[in-house]
Amino acid sequence: YTFVCAPHPVQWAGLAALDCDISGRVEEYHEKRDLMRDRLSQKYEISGAQGAFYMFIRTPWGTATEFCTAAIQNNLLIIPGNVFSGRDTHFRISYAQENSVLEQGAEILNRLADHPV
Repeated sequence: YTFVCAPHPVQWAGLAALDCDISGRVEEYHEKRDLMRDRLSQKYEISGAQGAFYMFIRTPWGTATEFCTAAIQNNLLIIPGNVFSGRDTHFRISYAQENSVLEQGAEILNRLADHPV
């Protein structure tokens, strides 16, 4: 069979999920967003983070592809912006992680901003 939409039982489950109060979760993600902005805003130009759990950040040096390669070499996975558009000037991070992981990621990003590879 080929489905062009989610099966009927899955649609009912999705409808039930819409009745859940997620305000606490939304506040948690706002706090994570603010944490990352606080940690990175002195060295990076940050945009995005208005409705999802992602931030688009301008690279402090090189192309986004070069910067992301350096991040990966430092055990930090970030995505170059040219995956999402034709520009290779920004990268994307997700802040859907534990705060301790976010702190480690921010530390690596701040080190990379100061010391181009």
